[in-house]
Amino acid sequence: MGKEQKKSWNREYRLRGRLWRGELKEKEIFDQALLPGRTLDNGCGNGKGTPSIKSVVGLDFSPFALSLYGHELRVLGEIVSLPFKDGAFSNVLFIHSLDHLDEKERRIALEEASRVLREDGRVVARVFSRLDFRYGKGREIEEGTFLRGNKIQTHYFDKEEFLNQRHFIISKIMDIDYDIIIQNRKFYRREFIIILVKYKSENIQ
Repeated sequence: MGKEQKKSWNREYRLRGRLWRGELKEKEIFDQALLPGRTLDNGCGNGKGTPSIKSVVGLDFSPFALSLYGHELRVLGEIVSLPFKDGAFSNVLFIHSLDHLDEKERRIALEEASRVLREDGRVVARVFSRLDFRYGKGREIEEGTFLRGNKIQTHYFDKEEFLNQRHFIISKIMDIDYDIIIQNRKFYRREFIIILVKYKSENIQ
């Protein structure tokens, strides 16, 4: 993540505190999808979406975010350069963290996730869809990626972006649809959850 993006996120956490409140919807999907063993909450923020399981390690580049993270195990670090050994985790979560990376960073982040996962380990990601009402808001800086007034970039995904992964196969994709009310107006939100399974090493070309 670039210097300006880090500055924007740290500013938001420093001035506003807990940015994400309440319980993340559909947390039971994550609980059911995860394998036994250690789970990396990758880009954990203040931990709104962290599942209620043991052996969760939260990683974020922002010390302000980590100070608000509710789990004991927390690591200051970068999604694109994980400070962990190969095969250290059974699961890697991206709960609205891939959304805030550029195209190159998203590719590297998934490669790093593969590296720290055991064989047959799982990535569970939750991302915004291009059908979300906020798609197109702000200045487009890459295809499907917009910079809004708070100077934080957000990418909105097509499901096809997860096809043809070198290290993973898609196990499941689930649409998440709901409405939110802003100033007495209803707005449509669309996200999806993707479960990826790491190839066994002998299957990687």
